[in-house]
Amino acid sequence: MDNPDTKHPTARWKIVAMILVLALLAASIAQIIWYHSWYSFWRPTSYLQTTDEIYVMEAGILQNNLEFQDGMGWIFQYNFSHESYPSLIATYHIDQTAGDGSEFDRALRLMDEYAPRLSHKGDFDYHIEMSATALLEYCLDQSDHGINCRCKAQILNEMCLALGIYARKLWISPYSGYDPDCHVVNEIWDTELNKWIMLDITNNQYWVDENGTPLSVLEIREKGAAQEFCTPVAPGDGLSDLQALQRQHMAEFLYIMKNMVYLQYCSIYTVDEVWPIFGLFPKKMEGIDQVMPISREAVERSPLQPV
Repeated sequence: MDNPDTKHPTARWKIVAMILVLALLAASIAQIIWYHSWYSFWRPTSYLQTTDEIYVMEAGILQNNLEFQDGMGWIFQYNFSHESYPSLIATYHIDQTAGDGSEFDRALRLMDEYAPRLSHKGDFDYHIEMSATALLEYCLDQSDHGINCRCKAQILNEMCLALGIYARKLWISPYSGYDPDCHVVNEIWDTELNKWIMLDITNNQYWVDENGTPLSVLEIREKGAAQEFCTPVAPGDGLSDLQALQRQHMAEFLYIMKNMVYLQYCSIYTVDEVWPIFGLFPKKMEGIDQVMPISREAVERSPLQPV
């Protein structure tokens, strides 16, 4: 009788070889799984994975462009007596909406009343006259008639001027020449705080520091560059937990910080937009055609200061 252990040696070695191949394959698969698990744990899937990383990028851009070019010492003008203001007040009762209190309190009530009633359309084509009366007639409480941030800021600006509040609208813009997006906000002068305060009617927000003090555009810009605390606040938000508010409004926080590199202002604040337009440009940035450079001192100047 033949010995079964020696009858088919080739078949036996094939089995051994197959076992070795399967073992090597299993080891390779295990190594790949281990590597990818380690990489996913220790490495981010994208350098823009978190909002913190986005903010660090934006803060760095602002820090590298913190200082502004020299420019004109322009004195802004504010029209408190336009012929359309009495009709604006009578039609919309904005004096009753604003109520009493500081300029900030009154402007904040106006923003909170009208922000939710103005639908947004980023690509609005400006076929309506740039005046509060015309724009309100077109879009107020009409969801299919949206307007953009520039028009919303014009409405709030005229409302404030009609009530004797110093107000100006301004463009805030990003660093990248490939980014066509910008934003338009307002600033009002509050005599109690003796400072400019930014109001963003599109997002229905103002901004505060760690103490809850309302901030100007330039103050927000500087705090962003230094990564110091500030946050958007919606009217009615409690100020007891500002860190939670920043997390809640992080999308708007990052959007505004992205657009804080250079600023543009009208020369006169009234109905419509009066040219020339002035720009506050960083030293490392080229200006824009037909936009005249303005000094930081002119922008920070109190409108109550004697000329």
